[in-house]
Amino acid sequence: MNKINIIIHPLFIVFASVLIYLNYFFLLLSYIITIVMHEYAHAFVARKLGYKLNQITLMPHGASLSGESKFFSTRDEVLVAISGPLLNLILATVGCAIWWLWPTTYFYTMSFVYANLCTALINCLPVFPLDGGRVLLAILSKNQKRPVALKKIRILGIIVSILILLGFVITLFFESNFTLLVFGSFLLVVSILKDKEAYYSHMGLMESKSSYIQRGLKMRAVAVLESMPLYKLIGSVTPDSLTEFTVIDNEYRVVGKINERDLPKLIEIYPANTKLKLIVS
Repeated sequence: MNKINIIIHPLFIVFASVLIYLNYFFLLLSYIITIVMHEYAHAFVARKLGYKLNQITLMPHGASLSGESKFFSTRDEVLVAISGPLLNLILATVGCAIWWLWPTTYFYTMSFVYANLCTALINCLPVFPLDGGRVLLAILSKNQKRPVALKKIRILGIIVSILILLGFVITLFFESNFTLLVFGSFLLVVSILKDKEAYYSHMGLMESKSSYIQRGLKMRAVAVLESMPLYKLIGSVTPDSLTEFTVIDNEYRVVGKINERDLPKLIEIYPANTKLKLIVS
């Protein structure tokens, strides 16, 4: 697996310093380890599927994974999204099992188990850019334009964040929970602002091919049926060649052509399940 760079946001340093001053060092350490492992799970699965995500940024509200990426097939985006919470649930389960076998370890591992459980549950919320939101975005993008699907999820995110902030207001009458304030504010901001990482990219499609062009890139011609959905073309693209798709009908007549370079733009214009016949007609 390629090297993953870890970037620390300046605000994270301030946030961490405050927690350390308040004697929450071990809780902070547990969450740092948890969220880094969470993002590494995303990167590992992405790499296995042929994608490149190689930068983790630590921020006060958590971490984000990015890279030379802007594109995913629907199926792959779901698999990458669920890998992070799934790892956290596995680690939390293992931690609980260790408590049952060796009860004395509870004191030393409680924060780590709690951090994994909270990280998994929070990321399951259907709010972008959380993992649950990415899964919902991928599902909606199958049958509608991705920008339209993203807009709907952002509206859902605004609603959820307002409900969380109302929850904080309610706690003011009992025991103030400022975690709800921070989390709700974060969700509200990211739901309103445009996220440049709304897309990821397949290495064969978007990654620089300069290392291959030095020794010559192969030109590939691939024939595909007009009934094939758009997203399936991505799996036929490789980093060591340039691909041109010839779209044919059931009688092997050519009805159009699609170049590899056109795919990123087409996926923004058409839903992922759009038949090629509708695109080349």
